[in-house]
Amino acid sequence: MNDEQTIAAGKVVSIDYVLTDTAGKELDRSAEGKPLVYLQGARNVVKGLEEALEGKSPGDSLEVRVPPEKGYGPKGKLKPQRILRSKFPETAQIEKGARFVMQGPEGPFPIWVTKVMGREVQVTPEHPLAGQTLCFSVTVREVRDATDDEKKHGHAHGPGGHHEHEDEAAGEG
Repeated sequence: MNDEQTIAAGKVVSIDYVLTDTAGKELDRSAEGKPLVYLQGARNVVKGLEEALEGKSPGDSLEVRVPPEKGYGPKGKLKPQRILRSKFPETAQIEKGARFVMQGPEGPFPIWVTKVMGREVQVTPEHPLAGQTLCFSVTVREVRDATDDEKKHGHAHGPGGHHEHEDEAAGEG
């Protein structure tokens, strides 16, 4: 097997995936002809998926069950907080499930809207899929060496050095 085509830390990986819950309900999928592109070893996808893909090659297909501990963590560890609507950008689409990035003392972190209540918005830093076992059906499309810039930035870049849109369900939240 060609080591250049084997998934390992520092490789840019393209995958097609379908994510379901344990009952088989579809939660997310990569768009037709637009695989998820990520940097292996940089926590761009949940730990359990990254571990399962290690050593795989283009053309490999696999079914991966990721427990909460290796996905988005256990549910209920963090209490929702209320934030004034005025703290969000004026153009923001504030609705249940929307994701925003807040600045904290240790740097930026994601939050999700759980409820909109007039002038207040209830948010949580807990990913919506926390506490769930994630079931991925994955096909590896491409594996290549990461560029120095990609390694430095900690994620894959798209054509011409532009950043690829990283899918939220597979991404490290």
